[in-house]
Amino acid sequence: MAAAQANRPPREVVDFPPNVPVTVALKYGQGKIVSSQYGERFMFSLVDGRVMFLDPEVAGQIASLGINVRESFSITKQSDGRKDPPVFWQVARINGEQPNGTLVVPALPAAPAIPAIPASSTPEPDPRKQPGRALIHEANTLVDAYAEVLHRALTTYEGRVKPDEIRALLISAYIQRSKLSSVA
Repeated sequence: MAAAQANRPPREVVDFPPNVPVTVALKYGQGKIVSSQYGERFMFSLVDGRVMFLDPEVAGQIASLGINVRESFSITKQSDGRKDPPVFWQVARINGEQPNGTLVVPALPAAPAIPAIPASSTPEPDPRKQPGRALIHEANTLVDAYAEVLHRALTTYEGRVKPDEIRALLISAYIQRSKLSSVA
């Protein structure tokens, strides 16, 4: 076994130029702890055959994000360009469909607070008296339901349930509910 490893050509090591995001994808879920001239570091094998060596803090960022095997993500070594500056590392998911079949979407910005309607303003007309308003109200309710279900699925199931599947489930439930309400 040692002879086979001795004949293997050395693998390319990922270089992290300052302030340039480098896209990588893990071959295995965890890195190996190795000792080097820089102290203890984590060695990660990547799906493209390269390896990368990271400080424990950066490996911790990968773990805290819950990066999956074969999921593309970026690592940026941030520096202000001065000699011996403090270096900060940023690990981030890459939005879009991943090679492992999951979908990464950007986090939703915090919703702005809805201003309260003063009591003296005119109330909104009853949607039952205006057919067009009823349709708008129902469509807005469906959009709100979709957004809530999508958010829950993405946070609870970490992208394993795709938005198209959520849409199909919501449409099926809506149609079924409409059928049951017409029977009753």
